[in-house]
Amino acid sequence: MKFSALCASLVAMVSLALPAAAGEGGDHAAFERLKGLEGAWNASTPAGDGTITYKVASAGSIVDEHLFPGTDHEMMTVYHMDGENLVATHYCSAGNQPRFKLDSSSTTADRLHFAFNGGSNMKSGDGHIHEGTLRLVDDQHVEAEWAFWKGGALEHTTKFSMTRRQVD
Repeated sequence: MKFSALCASLVAMVSLALPAAAGEGGDHAAFERLKGLEGAWNASTPAGDGTITYKVASAGSIVDEHLFPGTDHEMMTVYHMDGENLVATHYCSAGNQPRFKLDSSSTTADRLHFAFNGGSNMKSGDGHIHEGTLRLVDDQHVEAEWAFWKGGALEHTTKFSMTRRQVD
């Protein structure tokens, strides 16, 4: 009797843990994870080191990701919910604004994959960020990889790692 109760408890715990591990907590859960990034981060990129900040704004309805402020490559990405979907618009230093939607089939609790979902100020063949992945390693570390497409094909990917700045 005790053994069957223990088995039932274990099955229940595993059943509850699997959706979160598989990223099935939904786009809302992913958005809450992004909100947890709020603050300043040191970024290490192939082009050198920089700063990335995350800010929850507009009464908690957006997460503003500000990349490399004060540089020639300053950019911004704004994440928000659109109904049940987590979406983002990237305001690129290339002068275009690709849009993304969280790709639930490629997303887990710690790996958020964003797929291209249109954009503005992009002519056919123009270079643009086409997809990206944020890997939330732990509360202090994030890895990002963004794919740049030009002429309808992958031109290169940029990987960078971020470490949360300690508050004084």
